[in-house]
Amino acid sequence: MNKETKRCCLNCVHFNNEPSYLEEVFRGLIVLGSGYASVKRDDGICAVTDRYLSGNNLCVRFQFRQSS
Repeated sequence: MNKETKRCCLNCVHFNNEPSYLEEVFRGLIVLGSGYASVKRDDGICAVTDRYLSGNNLCVRFQFRQSS
């Protein structure tokens, strides 16, 4: 199973891990580095639970995002 077909938050329509979005949500993040930091890896925000999660997580609300 490749990364794009794996059932996980990273591939879910509700998950956002865009660096610019994370910098907007966590206004003080730039002080610690940036939303582009390698330590965040695939982490992001779930729009359903409003939680910061690993991209490897999975929940019952998972929905594949449309390929671009």
